[in-house]
Amino acid sequence: MLRNAAVRAAQFSGRRFQSTTVNPVLAHAEQTFGKLPETAQREEINRLNEIMKADWHKVSIENKRAIPKPRTMTKEWQEASNEYARERNINPISGVSSEGYKGKGFVQNV
Repeated sequence: MLRNAAVRAAQFSGRRFQSTTVNPVLAHAEQTFGKLPETAQREEINRLNEIMKADWHKVSIENKRAIPKPRTMTKEWQEASNEYARERNINPISGVSSEGYKGKGFVQNV
């Protein structure tokens, strides 16, 4: 309903809706980034850094996916965080260190 109203409003004003997204910098970044030479990887990272400075709502989904994840978002890092919490007895009542804990702890969907 709202979309139809917006389309009608655009028709009456003579304006057309245009996509404000930026073209994808690196199509299928997850598969191809590791295969690029190191200099090309640096160039892509620099381009992605420039894109991140722009309005985040205008960045395409493909470019958002292409932005490298921080090292703390890897499964290995998160599992190591679980071990660290257990060793240091962090949150012993209801957290990772609690007796009989069966949750995922710090591991997210990565």
